[in-house]
Amino acid sequence: MQEKYKKLSVLIPVYNEKQTINECVKNVLNAKIFDMSLEVVISDNNSIDGTKEILKTITDPRVKILFQEKNKGKGSNIKNALSHASGDIILFQDGDLEYSPDDYENLLGPFFKNDADVVYGSRLTRAKTTRITGFPNFIGNKIITFTANLLYNKIFSDIATGYKLFKKDIIKNLNITSDGFEIEPEITAKISKIKKIKIFEVPIHIFSRDYDEGKKVKWWHFFTYLYHLIKWRFIS
Repeated sequence: MQEKYKKLSVLIPVYNEKQTINECVKNVLNAKIFDMSLEVVISDNNSIDGTKEILKTITDPRVKILFQEKNKGKGSNIKNALSHASGDIILFQDGDLEYSPDDYENLLGPFFKNDADVVYGSRLTRAKTTRITGFPNFIGNKIITFTANLLYNKIFSDIATGYKLFKKDIIKNLNITSDGFEIEPEITAKISKIKKIKIFEVPIHIFSRDYDEGKKVKWWHFFTYLYHLIKWRFIS
């Protein structure tokens, strides 16, 4: 193992995840991450369902908990957590139970084996257990991923994945400006424009939520993705 990767920071942006946040944090804390140390940074986006009260009961010293006074959007929440992260590798983890921390060592592998700069966890390779989701979500992801590949000359299979990992210097130097869900295409666009960057994809387990289970991505976010992919293609 390369000694320069000593610490993993897991960023968990949350909003109204009362039903899942305890188990999510427990799973993250118990995840295998080779011999790296672990830092978990949770940023709550002014939840109103009791999530904040649950977070206040977490006492594990590996966990940092931040509270935003206003709901400023997913992007603002991620940026808040990122500003407090100190790990050599940064991992994005949603606060629900769609994504399994059991995949952490597979996701970390390319950093140690291939000196990767960025790793995306792909839900679409079907090499791992997958809960079948609705066709509109599937085809929407296919379209925005195809658009990203066309605009940025890449061969991603799943740019809308919730599992994204970065070398610390890569993500902290991106100058992210988005405060909402548009942070996702902004990040993909900006890393794709970095010359000679090494991006890998790894198949992951996924258990997709339905909207009645708290899924937050809406149909109109499809158009947000497309607009911002195109926008960032022509803005430096």
